[in-house]
Amino acid sequence: MKIEEIQQQCETLSNEQLFLVVNNKQLYTEKIVRVAYQEIKKRGLSKQEVKEIEKVQARKSRIITGDICEDIFFWEKIGLFSLGIFRLMSALLIRDYKKKGFVLKVRQAQYYILLGVAFLFIAAFLGQHFHSFSTGMIIWVSGFLSTHLFNKYYFKAATIKRLEARSVDPDIK
Repeated sequence: MKIEEIQQQCETLSNEQLFLVVNNKQLYTEKIVRVAYQEIKKRGLSKQEVKEIEKVQARKSRIITGDICEDIFFWEKIGLFSLGIFRLMSALLIRDYKKKGFVLKVRQAQYYILLGVAFLFIAAFLGQHFHSFSTGMIIWVSGFLSTHLFNKYYFKAATIKRLEARSVDPDIK
């Protein structure tokens, strides 16, 4: 694409669209970004206009576009609860969910990891206090069951509700 063609296209873009190009350099070629930046300078926007555009874009960047209904599998819940202390494994799993756009899965993974580690410490402390390994295991397993039930009947629905409020309506284009 020639510079003249890019300039013609940039002249037709709104100020917001030009700022999107400049602020998302990784999505465009260096030539396109440079021409968009020149077009912004050519328009001579005031500081107030620039701040308003950045404010609108910041609000839009908080909108969630990923999958907010896909639940993690039961065996994944057990694994995250049990192996949450192994940060590298759980971080890799969460990174994979983020790459695939599974917003709910990320939240649930963090939830199971946090409560798994918390219940592990509680179980270890109480198991040591009562001098009984089986007491610690019973507490830890009970912790998983209560975590799972809380997720099933409250956390998942509440998280989906919050995410829906921040997600893009697919009917609006």
